[in-house]
Amino acid sequence: MEQATENNHDWSGLPEDLVVTIMHSMHVAGAIRSAAVCASWHAAYTAFRRLRVPSPRQPPCLLYAIDDGGLSPGAAALHCPATGATLRVPFPRAPLSNRPLLGSAHGWLVTADEVSNMHLLNPITGDQIALPPITAMHHVKMGTDENGDPAYNVYENQPGDTYNHLLGQFEVDTGPTILDIDRAHSWMYHRVVLSTSPAAGGACVVLILHMPFGEVSFARLGDDRWTWVTGLPWEDDYRDAIYSAANGLFYLLQNDGSMCSLDLNGPSPVACKVLSSLPNSGVPTTKYLVQTPAGDILQVWRYKDEVESPVPVDIPPEYNEVEQEPCLEYDTTDLHIYKVDLHGHRAELIKSLPDYALFLGFNGSMCLLAKDFPGLKRNCAYITDDFFEYVNWRKYNRREVGIWSMAEQSMSKLVDVSPVIYPWLTWPSPIWIQPSLF
Repeated sequence: MEQATENNHDWSGLPEDLVVTIMHSMHVAGAIRSAAVCASWHAAYTAFRRLRVPSPRQPPCLLYAIDDGGLSPGAAALHCPATGATLRVPFPRAPLSNRPLLGSAHGWLVTADEVSNMHLLNPITGDQIALPPITAMHHVKMGTDENGDPAYNVYENQPGDTYNHLLGQFEVDTGPTILDIDRAHSWMYHRVVLSTSPAAGGACVVLILHMPFGEVSFARLGDDRWTWVTGLPWEDDYRDAIYSAANGLFYLLQNDGSMCSLDLNGPSPVACKVLSSLPNSGVPTTKYLVQTPAGDILQVWRYKDEVESPVPVDIPPEYNEVEQEPCLEYDTTDLHIYKVDLHGHRAELIKSLPDYALFLGFNGSMCLLAKDFPGLKRNCAYITDDFFEYVNWRKYNRREVGIWSMAEQSMSKLVDVSPVIYPWLTWPSPIWIQPSLF
């Protein structure tokens, strides 16, 4: 046996408790890789997982489905722009290629199954939690389509209708919208927000913005039904939401820039208006809410331009006709950032975030101090595609993934994500996530 030298250390001989201590300071990707070093390190990794000790705050990673030639159908990769590392992630229970990604937060993904019911999934541990089914929403019932096949009937509160709170129903029957069971998620769920990690059990509140017209519902883990939120300052048209751990409130953002707070801590939801509409909000944009590490709340408005797209060359011949036609893609052209003064009920347009990096897309929006994650670019926004109609109905088209520089007002490619090592799949659309071991 070769004798260990100064340049050839026998790392397998390190005491297990020392290896576990080292893992406490590692990012999740590093801890997972360490388990493959040798048998003793794998045993230490198992012991580390049993302790459930929180790891240091994780840099966001881009999670995307990969094509490995059929060796592991549904596999995915995690790419960390802060370190340049890429880690392969298997999906033994729920193949990623079969699941749309509706959101992410606290290291968990929000997905939908083949009947459009939502699940929470930790891509690192494989843990999965079912949320109340789509038919547990106030306006959805199981029915049939025009051919008599099973479908969801969605009863929308059309303008002019009156909701009778005593009877719990609309007084005018407008007739349902019919959604295919396997595609209902494409229309029903607009945004999904988590108050905390699902590992907290019933303390985790899942808030969704949904059809029709951006209404709001929520459920706690373990609930059987979704609770529809009524009595908001504005009935619908909500586009994004965040949870503030600092005060235990959700904040909801409307398309016109107006905002309200939502307190779900008591027996009944309590909403308060905090901001009126902002100028120039009528221009079509994707709008996000994000909280800085200092506690400030920001609105981020993402402007896009239409770009004509050719038909992708790799569409299977049996795929639907919509996918086979040329279409318009949407490229980011600008970001406007508003700093919200909750007490003064106003918002100020700011030109830059010199200390921060933003992460925007289907994920719960993130704002991080760049100095805490060497390798992240300051005053930039890391962006993924989140135009949900385009993403869900044009599965084979190009996805916008890049880094928007607020100083240069331009987009650059996210480098180091090598399609040679892990060929990308364009569906589901890549999403940002901060990996978690629980």
